[in-house]
Amino acid sequence: MWREQLEKRGYLENDEILIELTIGGECGEYLPSLALYDKATDTWYYFDNDIPPGMTQEEALRNAVEFFERIVIGLEKPKLKISPIREAPKEVYEKFEKFLQGLRNEGED
Repeated sequence: MWREQLEKRGYLENDEILIELTIGGECGEYLPSLALYDKATDTWYYFDNDIPPGMTQEEALRNAVEFFERIVIGLEKPKLKISPIREAPKEVYEKFEKFLQGLRNEGED
């Protein structure tokens, strides 16, 4: 269910954080990016992981969703940053892990 929401709405959220997916075009490529918004601190962080670009918007979207799925199932570790030299604090990673746990448990209700 979360996959469809991310693809159609472009974001996922709970009470603490919001994950936003955007796609920008540059030189014939579409570049997907993911960002995390911490609602408590009103701060944005970006995923500093390599997400493959796409030749179409659809391919870029698919690449971003597949990347995020690897994070959800634990095959990839997120690198959250507020700037190129400042990584997100431990508390943000903890909130994100709690968020991911909710996604993993989505179908168990």
